[in-house]
Amino acid sequence: MILTLVVFSTSSWAATGESSAPLSKFLEIPLEDTSIPDKLRFPLYEQNAVQYFSAGLGKEERSLSYPPYSLKLIFVKGERAFLAGVAVEVINSEQTTLVSIPGEEVQGPWLFLNLPPGKYVVKATDSSGTTIEKSITLSGGKTTPVHFRW
Repeated sequence: MILTLVVFSTSSWAATGESSAPLSKFLEIPLEDTSIPDKLRFPLYEQNAVQYFSAGLGKEERSLSYPPYSLKLIFVKGERAFLAGVAVEVINSEQTTLVSIPGEEVQGPWLFLNLPPGKYVVKATDSSGTTIEKSITLSGGKTTPVHFRW
């Protein structure tokens, strides 16, 4: 499988972490069969050297092989309904907000973050304002899936 990073402009990334970077990059993942389109494109964001993207809408997206980002957040409402539009904040072990993602950037029920190994607190807030907080430890070399259920 070949993953492609596509840059569409020379916009600079946000350096403060207070807001997301201007959208200028996409992650392209080829589809396995001969369907049209032959690849899916996902907006790729970055804050404080942490790349992230949202996916998981529809059967095609749920069957893709994604890059091995260290953290995969999965948002669910009730027993089975996937949830999008979730705002996420990632706080590192020094109690500093590393990433603050607005709900508008989480267009699917999966959020992949490429964080370095370490201990984090992740706060996820659904559109009604209900926040769930989880402590997470990431070790290198594998994707850690974490479910948030409202």
